[in-house]
Amino acid sequence: MKTDSPVIRPATADDAEQVIELISFADENALLYLTGKSDLQEAKAVYRRGFCREDVYYSYLFTQACFIEGHLAGCILAFPGYLEPTFIAETESTLPLVREAEDDELYIDSLSVYPAFRGQGLSRYLIDATKTQALRYQLSKLSLLADDTKPHLEKMYARYGFITEKEITLNGVVHKKMALCVRG
Repeated sequence: MKTDSPVIRPATADDAEQVIELISFADENALLYLTGKSDLQEAKAVYRRGFCREDVYYSYLFTQACFIEGHLAGCILAFPGYLEPTFIAETESTLPLVREAEDDELYIDSLSVYPAFRGQGLSRYLIDATKTQALRYQLSKLSLLADDTKPHLEKMYARYGFITEKEITLNGVVHKKMALCVRG
């Protein structure tokens, strides 16, 4: 599907159903792992409830949504690093206590674009919107973790200017911690 006019806007709590469906489409294993659920529908329900709150990291509060002709095409879920210690755990998972973001970062947890809309630069639009968001919160960089089992992610983010800072192992999987400065 080709488009020339994507609309990027902050997500709202009303976007929960669509955004969580897209995030689960992109990486259902992450939802299962992060919620501690073995059933995808249960994991989505946990995420939908949390998305509508402001005290969990996957809230609508810092999510940008990209719409094409009124349909969700992509989204980017992020949060300011300084808030990470304040978020509640709304899951049954026994996740290790690993801090993903530093205080001066806007951490990108998920970037998802439906296949029909890929190759049109929507990821770039979403990252640019997130850069603007980071500047609004007076943060100095964007950061993310790129899963080593998906090497195309590290290459894609490197094309956007992200630089690998270090490696972090979560649940036995190595991830590259990548960052992009948004201000001098």
